[in-house]
This record gives sequence, C-alpha cells and structure tokens, in this order.
Amino acid sequence: MSQMQPLKKPPGFKDPTIPIQMPPRKVQLPPSFNPQKERSNCCCRCFCCCFLIILILLLLLVSACGVFYLWFDPKAPVFHLRSLEFTKFNVTESQDGQRLNAQSVLGVELKNPNGELKIVYGDTKVDLKGENDVNMGAGEVVGFVLENRKVKVVKFVMKSNELLYDESSGKLIVDEFKNKNLRVSADVSTDIGVGYKGWKSWNIRVKVSCGSLRLKQIENGATPKCGITLFNW
Repeated sequence: MSQMQPLKKPPGFKDPTIPIQMPPRKVQLPPSFNPQKERSNCCCRCFCCCFLIILILLLLLVSACGVFYLWFDPKAPVFHLRSLEFTKFNVTESQDGQRLNAQSVLGVELKNPNGELKIVYGDTKVDLKGENDVNMGAGEVVGFVLENRKVKVVKFVMKSNELLYDESSGKLIVDEFKNKNLRVSADVSTDIGVGYKGWKSWNIRVKVSCGSLRLKQIENGATPKCGITLFNW
C-alpha cells in the first residue's frame, strides 16, 4: 500500500498555532511637545514664584517698618563728654624709650530721648586720644539698658602705657598737662538696639566721636555733644 503524501498548504495559509507577531508601533508625538522646552518653562515658573514671594515679604517688611516708625518715632541716643579726671600722669624712661603712664576716669553722659522705647547697649569701649593721636588710655564697660527718657553717666577707668616717639613729645605732653592746655578726644564704640516691653530689636554698630577739647575747657564745665555714626558709615 502506498504512503499518503501530505497535503500542500494552500497559498496564504497561516498556522493558527503560531502567534502573530506585530511590528513595533512608533508613537507619534505632537509637534508641540519638547522636553527641553517643558523643563525651561518649569524653571521659569519656579523663578517667578520665588521672586513673587520675596517681593511680598519685602513689602510686608517695609510696611511693618513704616508702621513702627510712625507709631514710636524712634530717635538716636545723645552722647556728651561729661568729665575727665586724671589720677596718674607722668612720663618715664624705659629700654624702648619714653613711655606715658596715665590713669584717668572718663565720664560719658548718655541720654535716651525716646518716649516709649528703651535703648539696649552692648559692651561699650572708649579710647582716649591726645594730640598727634597719642594713646592716653582705654576702658570698657559691660552692656546695659537705658530706659525711655532717662539720662545716665557711664564712668570708664582708663589706663595707658604708650610708647612716645621722642623726648620732645614727652616733655611737650607733660607741660601741656600741667598748664591744662592738653587737647583730648574720646572715641566710643558700641552696639545698640531698641526694645519695647518684652520685645527687642537686633543691634547695630555705632561709633561716637567726642572732642577735641582742652583739659581746662572740660574742667570749666564744657559738655559738647558728640557726633554719632551708624553702621560705620
């Protein structure tokens, strides 16, 4: 018996047991889609939001400062050089040359002209200078509070051991001291802030210049107003 020949598959026949493989489909993106442009737009929106927030905060700060100024009318403290008393003043010889040995007590009057605000002082330092910027002493006091509409005289104990330039300088200083013609000036440096009840502002740097006056003027009661500089300007 002859073997049966397998039937030939007709043209176009597809075996149902074999899965149909579809060609990969390419996703068509809209022409307006651009990843780089989207990132750029996002950064721009973030920048605008941050700028708007900062601008609002600045406006609120300016408004608060304006209300504070109109309500309290803050005023700067007033400084006067009140007194200067030397307890020691002489020129001595040393290996390096002549030295000025001086001790004194300097009184600086502080006035708070504010009606409701107290003034908070940080540590306060004073440098006493003679003619030709000769160092005649330095003193310091710890911080304190000056209540509204109050006046206070702060005493500074000054000491100096300054090396003089030459012998003629030492003799001139001693002679002027004896004749009360010695000219002196005081430089005050401190930090100040204002306070109201339990609230206190931040401190700002202040420099005050008092002088120059001769000793006889101070002894006769001259109390000139000192110049004040804020923020070291």
